[in-house]
Amino acid sequence: MSISRPGRTSRRLALAGAATLTAVLILSACSGSADPEPSGSAAPLVEKDLAIAAVSGPNSLDPAQLVDGQQMFVWSSILDTLLAKENNTGELVPNAAESWEYNEDGTQLTLQLREGMTFSSGDPVNADAVVATMLRNKNTPGIVQVKYGAVSDVTAEDDLTVVVHFTHFDPQFLANLAQSTGAIGDPATLDDERTATDPVGSGPFTLDTTKTVPGSTYVLNKRDDYWNADAIPFKTFTVRVLQDPTASFNALQAGEINAATVQTQLLGQLGDEYAIQPIDAQAVAYLDILDRGGEQWPCLGDQRVRQAINYAIDREGVLKGLFAGVGKVTEQIFSPFGQVYDEKLNDTYDYDPEKGAELVEEAGCAGESFQIPSTFLSTSLEPTLTQAFADIGLTLEWAPVPPQQAQSAHLSGDYPLSFQITGFNSDPADAASHYSTSGYANPRGYTDPTIDELFETINTTVDFDAALPAYQELNAYAVDQAFEAPIVFVGGTWAARDGIVVIDDGRSVPTVRQFGVSE
Repeated sequence: MSISRPGRTSRRLALAGAATLTAVLILSACSGSADPEPSGSAAPLVEKDLAIAAVSGPNSLDPAQLVDGQQMFVWSSILDTLLAKENNTGELVPNAAESWEYNEDGTQLTLQLREGMTFSSGDPVNADAVVATMLRNKNTPGIVQVKYGAVSDVTAEDDLTVVVHFTHFDPQFLANLAQSTGAIGDPATLDDERTATDPVGSGPFTLDTTKTVPGSTYVLNKRDDYWNADAIPFKTFTVRVLQDPTASFNALQAGEINAATVQTQLLGQLGDEYAIQPIDAQAVAYLDILDRGGEQWPCLGDQRVRQAINYAIDREGVLKGLFAGVGKVTEQIFSPFGQVYDEKLNDTYDYDPEKGAELVEEAGCAGESFQIPSTFLSTSLEPTLTQAFADIGLTLEWAPVPPQQAQSAHLSGDYPLSFQITGFNSDPADAASHYSTSGYANPRGYTDPTIDELFETINTTVDFDAALPAYQELNAYAVDQAFEAPIVFVGGTWAARDGIVVIDDGRSVPTVRQFGVSE
């Protein structure tokens, strides 16, 4: 069986130029390249209609307001990104930008754009368009703006060369160019009202507004003039927003969609016509200790109490009982697909509530009570976590929070703890999110001399391989200090039918390129 897949042409480009790419990497470990079109004839493209289920649709299609995660299925089909992530490896590969290179101290990033790209309007995708989008992102309040925190300016060196200027090296920025930070908008229409709902984009599809129901169903039509159209084997791409897994499963069986994630207990009901792709890890579920310095809740500033919480959680029981065994247990937040993850650290906190109770007693914190937001993420785990705290002499009180307030509750400073399920980004981005003073998982901005020293190395070392020991030391230190209580890597299982196959194991990001066509 052969498979037509989005991104296939790009992969051939990258492989054909392996020797050249190696030479470039020797000169600059943070650069990438693509080579001319490969020679030889390719098999005719077999196009199908792809329809999938996703748990969420885009809040907005405005480049300055894009949310990563499954919302990418829609917006990345309309808005091309500068870089992409390779299926099954998660490595950065060329996309709208065919090469990139930092200067010596990481304060300038030069992006060389691909020639001949156009927006769906026919206007050229050039350096001016990228500059306009990036500067607008930098100056527009929203979820993308924070990712431009180290950017001082963006300039066009020529029609196809963009230079991003930084106040200091930002190790997260490059990987973010494969997600919302790297989306390209049309400068002629960026400030139009239509941008939030039907933007002019440079991606492989356009939105069919006559068939789209925002928040429910998104129908996208393939652009034959897309620069990599031959690598997209779908003439239409439909995204149905189905948060209920039973509804998603029923739609899959009825043929209303041809790809969806399926609960483990339902897989036995699928016949041989379904292609199954398990995903071992696509997010991390963890109890976030927000007051790591014990400013308002002194007991959480005691390492022994934080460690006790880790000993109290029966991770294997949670994985089997609440996640149907799909995924894997973890005591660290870094992706198991990345280079920072260390399997040996998962032996740090074997389930031992008696030891946890001893630590709590030693710290003089037995009987302490902590309030925690009760959200749509935590509901199923609340009895288990409540019992785990009780087993070590602590009390959890769950405070109901509406879904639209879950993020603000986490960031508010009103709670000592929160339960989160967070998708993976990149090792540098995940390090910053969980342990830097501006990280989402560290809203009180906790730090200490060890963390400061490690981030000083990380934030001044452009070569990731050279910075890797500091990242690994940060991971080991965070596990020992128990700044969080990671529980499981949440997995999933994709099922596809009608000649559709899933060709990524979870290491890439949610885009149409995760799907292919069997021939």
